[in-house]
Amino acid sequence: MDKKTNKNPLDDFFEKCREYRLSVTPQRLAIYKALMTDNTHPNPEKIHKAIKADFPTISLATVYKTLETFERNGIISVVTPIHNTVRYDVMTEHHHHIVCVRCKKIIDLESKELDALKIPDVVAKQNRLVDFSVHFNVICSECIKKTKKEAARTRKK
Repeated sequence: MDKKTNKNPLDDFFEKCREYRLSVTPQRLAIYKALMTDNTHPNPEKIHKAIKADFPTISLATVYKTLETFERNGIISVVTPIHNTVRYDVMTEHHHHIVCVRCKKIIDLESKELDALKIPDVVAKQNRLVDFSVHFNVICSECIKKTKKEAARTRKK
């Protein structure tokens, strides 16, 4: 359930598929569900791996094409390519991201302060702004803990 609207997220998926005259095939539904249940903003390879057991004949190319179709029709959004691979997000509403530069984890961030940022004149001067998002590159708390444990082990030796 969507916390804000009490609406089943799959309802939006079915609605958008109807709107864009896309068939809701079992493979498309599996790909979308894999995205919904994985909040790490998975890449196509991870999605393919997640659904391969249920759809052993599905190709990686089909997963890529399906994701591109979903993105083109506003069903999902592309998170800016980070770490040499495209990452996808079912959350198409405006939001930002926290990105761990070590483990590559991506966390959604909703922030009224960031949404209210003044867009620099140089951006709007000769362009038409479509949207913006802020990415914070960090070392996440899990990676910090791992680094501290590794350092402690090294000191003990």
